[in-house]
Amino acid sequence: MPTNSCIVIGAGLSGLAAAHELASDGWDVTMVEARDRRGGRVFTHRFAKAPKLYCELGGEWVGNGHKQVKALCSKFGLPKLMKHAFDFSFLEAGSIKGSFLAGEWPFSKEAERAFTTLKAEAKNWSARTQEILDRKDWWTILRDRGFTPEELLRRDLMDSTDFGESIRQVGGFSAAAEYFAGNKNDEMDFRIAGGNSRLVDKLAEAIIAKHGRIHLNQEVKRICQTGDHVCVESHNGQVHRAAFCICTVPARTLTNIDFQPRMPDDQWDAAKQLQYARIMKTVLLFERRFWMTGNKTRFSCFTDRTSDFIFDSTLYQKGTHGILCSYAIGDKADDLSACSLAMLQKLIEEDLHLIFPAARPKPRAVEMKAQPWQRDEYTQGAYALYRPGQWFGIRAVLQEPHLRVYFAGEHLADEQGFMEGAVITGQDAAASVQKASNSPLLHTSPHPAIVRSNKQGQQL
Repeated sequence: MPTNSCIVIGAGLSGLAAAHELASDGWDVTMVEARDRRGGRVFTHRFAKAPKLYCELGGEWVGNGHKQVKALCSKFGLPKLMKHAFDFSFLEAGSIKGSFLAGEWPFSKEAERAFTTLKAEAKNWSARTQEILDRKDWWTILRDRGFTPEELLRRDLMDSTDFGESIRQVGGFSAAAEYFAGNKNDEMDFRIAGGNSRLVDKLAEAIIAKHGRIHLNQEVKRICQTGDHVCVESHNGQVHRAAFCICTVPARTLTNIDFQPRMPDDQWDAAKQLQYARIMKTVLLFERRFWMTGNKTRFSCFTDRTSDFIFDSTLYQKGTHGILCSYAIGDKADDLSACSLAMLQKLIEEDLHLIFPAARPKPRAVEMKAQPWQRDEYTQGAYALYRPGQWFGIRAVLQEPHLRVYFAGEHLADEQGFMEGAVITGQDAAASVQKASNSPLLHTSPHPAIVRSNKQGQQL
């Protein structure tokens, strides 16, 4: 078995980034993907009635600080990133209660001072302080810093779109780290012109050009490790062998795979504990862009109604038609996913009438597409959600390799919910595999993962 061979499980951005790194370095790479398409949670959509326009049913934003995604776009000659930052307003109790420019602070001066002070303090937090803060939820931390009940509700409307759940359920340190490391737009700055799936296609083309193989419709059933190789078996009976494996399967479905030897108990349990955000994206095509008051209108609105967060998916795209996206989270996403498509469309259109009461005729979509990620069989959610007390516990365990199997995916990144995190973890896993291939310790030392298994060895 060649020492420079690897099976990559999952053809999302993380797996593609890993495979691209290895293939570019001359490795023999085989990719297996359960879906009938590449890209995973990066999923550009076009409507039949306006095929020149595009929107994203999955990963949406590229942040100004997302160096790896920007570098790949440059490497593959993709067009310059398009601006994708929005002005915003709040629809609360049936009417618009405030409108703000992109990046503008929508709370009181007192709250701004408290937030700025907290951000400054974060630079000197000790490891112990970080762990203590992570046991609190983000809502409680902001409340303790002086945010009023009304400001907390508005902050929840805004921040829940970053985490996919209410900030009452988000670990305090992981939330603080996201906002304090980002910019004023929370890294919601750009998109890839022509659709984010263009990066997926370019990575796949580069892998194939280097003689890598990408197999679709191959959901992994079993991973066996024996001696100097890994054997990956799919449900359809296909078997692949290589010296190493990089597994990018989301934690929610990782335990569906039969590992032999089995994963350490604490790693198995960590995968069971990690929840994923319930997010439903609903895109609606309209014959005209009634939300535009000028060529540069950057419309978005946070609502306490069905639409949750709604924004212009066709910002800076040319055309008469336009697409709006409703981004619903948590319990609301579950409730909406249970609605009929006709009822869902009616509810969102009612919200739009409240946001734009003067629009005539009343907004009426001509096509609609819904993507409830919490119902996706391969992810069971949009992206990882670290709840209070989990950041310093289960993430580190999930990052550890299991013998010759290494792990990657946005759930292991320093920041969840962005394409950048998926790319970085894939590239890091590829680097770890390359390093391991040159290490004699792989063949002589017992793997720490095996030592960690408890005496009972029960995996429930």
